[in-house]
Amino acid sequence: MKCYNNNMKKEKVLILGNKQYYNFKLDDIVDSFDKIYRFNMAWPGKNNGTKFGNLAMCSHMYLNMVENPVSKDNIFKIYGDEMEKTFLYDWYDFFQENNKSFDDIFFENPNNGPLWNKMLEDFGCPYRFASIPSTGCSVMFRNLAMGNEIYVLGFTLHGDEIRKTYGEKEEVSMAKNQGQTVHSFSTERSILAWLHNNEKVDASLCMLKDTTVLNLQSNEYNTEPSEFILNLINKE
Repeated sequence: MKCYNNNMKKEKVLILGNKQYYNFKLDDIVDSFDKIYRFNMAWPGKNNGTKFGNLAMCSHMYLNMVENPVSKDNIFKIYGDEMEKTFLYDWYDFFQENNKSFDDIFFENPNNGPLWNKMLEDFGCPYRFASIPSTGCSVMFRNLAMGNEIYVLGFTLHGDEIRKTYGEKEEVSMAKNQGQTVHSFSTERSILAWLHNNEKVDASLCMLKDTTVLNLQSNEYNTEPSEFILNLINKE
């Protein structure tokens, strides 16, 4: 898959996590990108852009919602331990009514960690995936390999911030952030910060605090916002 650059026109790609913002207005910022990637139970139109974009799913989500769709009752049986019941039922209805509005819905292979680690090695990054990369991280690396311009929103760069998916139960979010799942959010945070600081991706939008006025949060990685993102925020 090694490419990392090509002669084609680069697209500005937004990797959009499922963190919910309630105060800082994001619709116009999100919609300004050439291509948007959302993940799993993503729900556009909730101050996270109006464009549906592409939807990447992990293996079990793709199986249960696309390849061999389950009933509404079964979606709660499968995901009720992690997600709020009201959210699950509402999202199920939303997906049934709107799934054809996405540009593409696809399964992102969770076993590409060795490929991404080779990219990190080639970049000179000191960090590696020891756990399975999250769907969002894998899509980010796939677009890096294609030579696209990568921008990231909805992930955290701050060690004290809980990385929480919209609709997820609080105790589940805490467990995930404490490394009690197949993914390591602390490793992904370090990799994302290194990629930003070394100009491989632009994670400036991950510094946004959810306030009505622009407020960028500093972090232990000393990331600085790019001029492009600052101009985009001020323009919108």
